[in-house]
Amino acid sequence: MKRYFILLLIISSCNLSDKNQDSAKGADDVETNVLSGIDSMHIRQYVEKSFQTPLHSLEHQQYLDSALTIDPTNAWLWQQKSMPLYKARKYQLGRPFLEKAVEHNPEKYLDYSGFMRCIFSKDYLKSISEFMRAKKEFGDGYVMDHTYNFYIGLDYLQLNKFSKAKEFLLLSKEQQLKDFPNDSPQEACHYLDWYYLGIADFELGNYEEAIASFDTSLMVYDNFADALYFKGRSMTKLGNEEGAEWEKKAFENGDNTINEDNAIYEIYPYQLFHKLNESVRPK
Repeated sequence: MKRYFILLLIISSCNLSDKNQDSAKGADDVETNVLSGIDSMHIRQYVEKSFQTPLHSLEHQQYLDSALTIDPTNAWLWQQKSMPLYKARKYQLGRPFLEKAVEHNPEKYLDYSGFMRCIFSKDYLKSISEFMRAKKEFGDGYVMDHTYNFYIGLDYLQLNKFSKAKEFLLLSKEQQLKDFPNDSPQEACHYLDWYYLGIADFELGNYEEAIASFDTSLMVYDNFADALYFKGRSMTKLGNEEGAEWEKKAFENGDNTINEDNAIYEIYPYQLFHKLNESVRPK
């Protein structure tokens, strides 16, 4: 955060006129303010003061508002206004600010907006739309440690479109295997990709394929309770009595669930062993 903040100050202090219409794909109409040294100093002071206040406080928002009165085209400032509101589950309050960030820098914040719709506000159709637009305008990429295709796959899982979910999760897997050719498959492809690919196959009734994906996920995160549980369920569906033992093992490891940074704010799709579900916590 400190390094990113210093970069922001450098950018804000520079003459931005050279960032012309060719500088960002799909952002031809975005205006960029040319800031004076005094304006840049005032923005720096307001941002510093915002960081000295509690993240969810009104004062934090007010200091960012003051900075935005000087440079209303600064996408990062708009994103900073939206983020605490999303983390407080005030999605409708945060959304207009995030839309402003996308408006002023779609190449940087369109995919982030799709992520926030998928994981935070659960607006799955619009999340798909934003990721598909990002893919079209900027190419396949990554946001918050995962591919665009990964999040589209999660969106479709949550819409019970399991074949479409599998389609995009396979694209995500192929993308990572291509991007990290020197790594083993279980390392090149994120353990959650394997987990959710297993979930898609589980929902489609492809239990043997699901087990193979859960096993690959468990090669990286060997006490991952959610994968242990759905592996057991898949085995039971196939008539294997040992499935009950895997389910039991899952409950014994109930504290070992999805460990994404934002799992402290939101429950992830198909996250059985989450903080609100006391019935699955280890006794």
